[in-house]
Amino acid sequence: MNLSFAVFRLSNQIGSVLAPNWTAQKAGKRFLTPTRYPIKGWEHDAEQKGSRFELREGISAIRWHPESHTGNEARRAQVLLVHGWESRATQMYGLAAGLLEQGFDVVAVDMPGHGHSAGDTANPHVFAQTIQLAEDALGRFEIVIGHSMGAGATAVAVGRGLLTSKMVLISGPSSVENVLRRFSGFVGLSKKTTDKFVAFIGRAVGVPAEALDSTLLLKHCKVPALLIHDESDVEVPASESRRLASVLEGAELFISSGLGHRKVLKSTQVMEKIASFIHREPARSAA
Repeated sequence: MNLSFAVFRLSNQIGSVLAPNWTAQKAGKRFLTPTRYPIKGWEHDAEQKGSRFELREGISAIRWHPESHTGNEARRAQVLLVHGWESRATQMYGLAAGLLEQGFDVVAVDMPGHGHSAGDTANPHVFAQTIQLAEDALGRFEIVIGHSMGAGATAVAVGRGLLTSKMVLISGPSSVENVLRRFSGFVGLSKKTTDKFVAFIGRAVGVPAEALDSTLLLKHCKVPALLIHDESDVEVPASESRRLASVLEGAELFISSGLGHRKVLKSTQVMEKIASFIHREPARSAA
């Protein structure tokens, strides 16, 4: 724990006693404001292999074509990759390479407040809306693959009616409220202030946290799902995927070991698991 965060946490602990409303709002604004981290070297290579475009003004996306692409073929099936919180489209390229080899067009979107997209704030509800925007702009995605908050948003989008043949949810939360309460504990809020923090986020987003519970939204979902989570994930516990798998009819749950929250995106074992899931027949259509 670095010094600045230790001070922030201590101020929240004190503020939870002296000024719970103000402290809840301060923590809420921090939660809704993602940090943009420097682009890694390997991401520049991924960027050069794709083509940038805008879904609409301020929302940037990148598309990668298979090597066999000539620009004249009939429209290929496309896959949507959805990154997580404080991540970006190019960080999903580790999954894109295998999908390209299978002949898919691969699209990844920078969520609002992330990557090349505009904005300073974001939230899970906006993530889900942006996934729907991608379908509206580009047409149906045969497969949607999300990581972390991107997995949670994918589940919400499918629960709200996004049409896809299969979805892969990697290291994702089953409930936004669970995310908020873990965050509040991490930053030192008391129980009373946590309740105020959760309510503040709901007002700021325009949707209460309990309405973003994937176990409720997907209770009658028929879209085949593969849930992947690492047992050692400390950012989003594997219990979240187990919780969601318990209500998804026929869902496949794969628990890896030793990969944590981020290395799972570059695991050969995970890529093979996804490839096997994609090609498994018969693929049921979305309800």
